[in-house]
Amino acid sequence: MQWDILSKELPKTAEQVVDLLLHNRGVDADATLQFFSPKHPNDLTLEEVGIDPVQIQRAVARIKQAKQNKEYVVVFGDYDADGVTATAILWETLYEMGVKAMPFIPNREKHGYGISNRSLDDLLVDKKPDLIITVDNGIVAHPALERLQREGIDAIITDHHLPETKNEGSNFPPALAVVHSTKLCGATTAWFLARELNRQKAAELLDLCVIGTIADQMILLDANRSFAFHGLEALRKTKRIGLLNLYELADVKPEDITSYSINFAIAPRINAMGRLGSALDALRALCTKDKEKSLQLIQILQTTNTQRQELTWSMVDGALKRANEWEHEKLIVLSSKEYHEGVIGLIAGKLVEEFAKPAIVISVGENVAKASSRSVSGINIVELIRQVRDELIDVGGHPMAAGFSLQSDKITSVTERLQKLAQQQIESALLIPRITVEALLSLELVKTDLINALKRFEPFGNGNTDPVFGFQNLQIVQAYALGREKKHLKMVIGNDDGMTVECIGFGWGYLEQEILQAKKVDIAGTVGINEWNGKKSVQMVIKDVVITD
Repeated sequence: MQWDILSKELPKTAEQVVDLLLHNRGVDADATLQFFSPKHPNDLTLEEVGIDPVQIQRAVARIKQAKQNKEYVVVFGDYDADGVTATAILWETLYEMGVKAMPFIPNREKHGYGISNRSLDDLLVDKKPDLIITVDNGIVAHPALERLQREGIDAIITDHHLPETKNEGSNFPPALAVVHSTKLCGATTAWFLARELNRQKAAELLDLCVIGTIADQMILLDANRSFAFHGLEALRKTKRIGLLNLYELADVKPEDITSYSINFAIAPRINAMGRLGSALDALRALCTKDKEKSLQLIQILQTTNTQRQELTWSMVDGALKRANEWEHEKLIVLSSKEYHEGVIGLIAGKLVEEFAKPAIVISVGENVAKASSRSVSGINIVELIRQVRDELIDVGGHPMAAGFSLQSDKITSVTERLQKLAQQQIESALLIPRITVEALLSLELVKTDLINALKRFEPFGNGNTDPVFGFQNLQIVQAYALGREKKHLKMVIGNDDGMTVECIGFGWGYLEQEILQAKKVDIAGTVGINEWNGKKSVQMVIKDVVITD
């Protein structure tokens, strides 16, 4: 693994490490106070987050008109954690202000992503709404929005995805107002509209905002850091019955909730419903005030998430057996009738982790195939895919993750074109497994004062990751595999001055004998406090080991 060392400086104190980390995150002296004490989201301006004030005021005026005229409004959401929380944020706000509103979240298999003609076929069959407001989708839904226009239904788009470009400019679908920001997630874009409608209610919704922000892997700087910082505090103090029941089932202590808790305990259970069940159940679980109903819904989330885990690992194992297919390719493209549409994004993510190449995984249906992709830093996957737009039904997403659909009989053609484009456009250097190292440190610095200083950088996430440091020319004092299946590696490392630090390498147990035979190693890892049986000790979590002797 190649180390990308961000700073050539060798800090000697915890304070110097803090300055170095701020520099690496692009935080200058004037912005330091704001970084460590982020603004409350209520104090953020529309201009700071890139939302057009004219568009949002048009949306507010239309919603107030709907309230006054007792019109029927639909909040049209999405089935991932960001989309579900965005739906909850806007629906609860409208309900609070007395608007006759109902949520609608498409079914992944039946309707596909976002507002589409297939979803409108179901939505419009019972009762025709006067106004539809999209959250976390809509910015590329030209056919559906054109249909609403023909049907005489007003539409407001709130979204954060990239619009398709036309004539070198943004190409928005027809809508009465477009509340759009690429700086935020879907939930927080919707939250700004909620704030303009009811500032007091919006302040109560930050527990949902942080779930969307972190689950959608937003860069946790500037406005997103504000939502993460204050949202985590709200999440620790939430009174939502559904979340409290989820904490209990996931064995999460409210006071200990971090961004890690969202990524690995809260968001996966919400996402599981959109993958294998009904995302409306996840929405109901977040919004219900009925204790008994809440318990039933959270148990459904728990059971569905377990099914999702089992299905994902089964399909990942099968995909890994096909590794020879992309050995010489710069882009992994896998398709199968066996791949469940609900977990193809997870499979793509696992393949990226394993092979350091962008990956596209396609679930093949009888007539239509669905694809999900994940990328690596420096490769804009959605723009790569859009180069074959002429053979696709639809496409949307971000530089790091995208989805599309196509006719099943075009899979071979699209796969060949994409892999040819990848060979031509992706630099080989971008496909080398790499790890970002903030700086090299001496082992003497790994003490509680450094760890306390690093805590000031929380919450960690995309763009502000838990800092990884490099340590060179170390000795192996002790090493042994641990865990029921000996999957993990426990080590004690030391330097020539006799300073030692305990380390844990999760999934590194297979290296036990090789490490024991090493005389000198370089290690990259994060540093923190390990608590076990009531005892606290300094510990490093290993991210990479290089045997140097």
